[in-house]
This record gives sequence, C-alpha cells and structure tokens, in this order.
Amino acid sequence: MSARRCPEPDIAQEMLCLVNAAERQSISLRLLGGLAVSQHSPSAKRPTLSRSYSDMDFIVSGEGVSNLEAFFDSMGYVPDKAFNTYNGDRRQLYFDQDNHRQVDIFINRFEMCHALPVAHRIDVDFPTVPLAELFLTKAQIVEMNQKDAVDMITLLLDHPVGYSDQDTIHAGVISDLCARDWGLYTTTWRTLGKLEPFLAQQLTALDSEEMGRVQNRIEDLRLAMLTARKSVGWKFRNLIGTRVRWYTPVEEVRR
Repeated sequence: MSARRCPEPDIAQEMLCLVNAAERQSISLRLLGGLAVSQHSPSAKRPTLSRSYSDMDFIVSGEGVSNLEAFFDSMGYVPDKAFNTYNGDRRQLYFDQDNHRQVDIFINRFEMCHALPVAHRIDVDFPTVPLAELFLTKAQIVEMNQKDAVDMITLLLDHPVGYSDQDTIHAGVISDLCARDWGLYTTTWRTLGKLEPFLAQQLTALDSEEMGRVQNRIEDLRLAMLTARKSVGWKFRNLIGTRVRWYTPVEEVRR
C-alpha cells in the first residue's frame, strides 16, 4: 500500500496540486471564493486588500462527481460521510486534517442565496471559474460582509467589464443570468449599490483614479443589467417585488 499523501501546508500551492491532479484524472475541478480572487488579481496582495484564506471552495462538473471521493482520498483528504450522503448530488465536503482545512465542493452549479449554473462554462478558465461567475458568487450574497466587498472591489480594480472572458468580467454573462432570474438581478443590483459607500468609507488607500475606475466598472455592470432583455418569468416576478422573499437564507457549512 502506498504511503498516505500529506496535503501542502501552503493553501495556494495545495489548491494548484488539487486542480492539476484532478485534471489528469479528467475531473474538471475549478476554484471559487477569495482564494480564486487572489489567483486573478495582483491587488489582492496589497495590505489594504489582502486577507488570509483558511478553506478552499471548488465546483466540479457532473461527469467527475462519481470519482470525487476516491480522488480526495488519494490526495490525503477525509470525507464528511454524513453530509455527502444527504447532499452529495449538490455539494460535498472533505477535510485536510493535517492543516485543519475544509474543502467545499459544489456540483454543477453554485448554490447559496441564489443558484448559478457554472458547469457549461467550467472549462473557460483555469484553475478558477471564469471571472463573471466568480464575481457573481460574491454579488449574490444578500448579507454582504467586508471580505465579500473587498473581493469584489479587488476584481473590479484589476479587470475591465466587457464582453469577453479574456482577463475581463463578462458583462454579457452576468446580465443574461440576471435577466432570467429576478431574484439574482435584485440581489446583484443591491450589492453593486452597497459597494460604492463601502469603497468610499473603507478603502482610503486607493487613489482617486483607482476609485473612479472601480465606480465606472460598477456603472458598466449596472448598465448591462438594466438594458438586457428580460424573460417573461422575470417580468412576472417583478410585479410581486420584494413583498415575497427572493433569495434562500444561507448558513455556512462548517465542521
């Protein structure tokens, strides 16, 4: 029997080990969360924007789900068998006991306050999900905290908003998803509104050009969302408005 693998103590190094090893086994594993933001954005290393990363969040396409437990076992991780038994078709948890880290894996789509389909675009970027989906995983949070705000501002600071996936936050992807889902539209619109006062009050280290850059990109996203053609379902849901809850309350899953 081969010796048990010990996961790398450095979380970024370990993330790359996992994604590359999964790719060799034809498992499309892509990174989400703050660690994914740091992979794309040099500004995440600034003292005013940097933060620690204790856990890893991934998404995997359905084709690789059946091999997940064997894969993570081979990489030195322990499954949460009870959680995975009940939720394994949507979400799974694994633990790096040596480094006290949790790995949270979403299956096919990211589901928190809102559901975001990702599987059909999972191979657009590497080792993370595409920037548009990465931004939306933060923007869809109803109760935004400081870390979420910092992650979104970091992405907007370093990446233009446009109609490409090449180092760009794809406004077409975001506006299309929001035009089909009134709840996602409403939360994302509100989140963008919350970012501006946060930017002014918290991130005093940004100079005036950088502040303006982020604000302009927020406006670019708003314009794309506002002008996108809305679905019939969106229009009907808009008649009800916020009288009925439009999101799923979320409690963080932790061991």
